[in-house]
Amino acid sequence: MKRMKKHIILFVAAITLVVGSAFMPAQSNTEEYILKAAFLYRFTDYIDWGSSSGQTEDFTIAVLGRSGITDPLIEIAKEKKAQGKRIVIKEYDNINDVGDCQILFISGNNKQDVETAVSKMGDKPILIVAEQTDACAKGAHINFVISDNKLKFEMNPSAAAISGLKISSQLLQHAIVVVNTP
Repeated sequence: MKRMKKHIILFVAAITLVVGSAFMPAQSNTEEYILKAAFLYRFTDYIDWGSSSGQTEDFTIAVLGRSGITDPLIEIAKEKKAQGKRIVIKEYDNINDVGDCQILFISGNNKQDVETAVSKMGDKPILIVAEQTDACAKGAHINFVISDNKLKFEMNPSAAAISGLKISSQLLQHAIVVVNTP
């Protein structure tokens, strides 16, 4: 009898754990943002900001809209440098508040559209990275997408060139879609 009671308790605990985990946030979302942060950091090795990047002592990544990418970026910034500079992560809710930065990450949770950010920042040497549908077609330089259950990225080298950025061909060859705007 004690043994049966123990099995019932274990069974109920297992069911509770399985059902409860269905309502918890997916771990894969956290892993996705860790990967996006790693990609974002690696992009710094394949982008040439020209002489404008030498004008600041910090390498600033601005995150527009609340995003799960912020914490992994902060962890990277604790240990790494970008372009030989200390990495600083800043969060913003409004594109009008974004100051000098080298990378602008537009969260999928951002309330403002990509076009608004591009019209404000598009002619400055700022790498615009997004995670929104058709972001490259709307002027973003890089857009994260999930394809075949894998994190990949699209690129718009024409928009980057307008901003004065040079993208390495090594990075371009890894883009699944290269969108060119007229």
